Amino acid sequence: SVSEISNSSEISSFVFFIALIFTVFYFFYDLLKRKKINFISILGFINILLTGGIGVFGAKLGLSRNWFIIKEGLFPFIIGVMLLLMSVYRKSLFNDFLMNEVLFDNIKIRKSIKEDMYEEFEKIIRKTGYYFITGLFVSCIIQFVLASLIVVSDPGESSFNKEVSTMTWVSYLAVLIPTMLIVGRGYWGLIVGIERITGLKKDEFLRS
Repeated sequence: SVSEISNSSEISSFVFFIALIFTVFYFFYDLLKRKKINFISILGFINILLTGGIGVFGAKLGLSRNWFIIKEGLFPFIIGVMLLLMSVYRKSLFNDFLMNEVLFDNIKIRKSIKEDMYEEFEKIIRKTGYYFITGLFVSCIIQFVLASLIVVSDPGESSFNKEVSTMTWVSYLAVLIPTMLIVGRGYWGLIVGIERITGLKKDEFLRS
């Protein structure tokens, strides 16, 4: 009956809302614990809010599934464009993002680079960045196609949240594997390049 469908939709939205609250809580807990945040974290947080918002309030706002589909494809695209702009207009920030302190001992690396090799070092980082950006654009296409195929219900329908859940775990495989292969290829080139221009071994500049 209509009332049963309505009740099912309200329960499903309530469960979705609770899951969203826990995710938001963890975001702020992690922020307070680490005392550090970056724009990827911010975009990820916004992505979570939009997913939850569409799931919980989409029916009331009259939103169709297309809003979720566009959002899924748009986020990796936005990150890719932002990184591309950073590579041109904010090169130091772009380099810092790729040469993350969690992964690399940047002090040791920079001390080991001869002055005439800095330009070569910049080229290696830039090439790694382009692999990273390519991975994001590939992710954008896959996310959009997956969301179009899997999420066939509109927000408010009882099957919408289930389809979003399916989309989440399927995308881990369908998106993560090719993206990691592309990004991993870029970072492998970066590691080999650092070894070549510094004379250091991987275990000397990679943090364990």
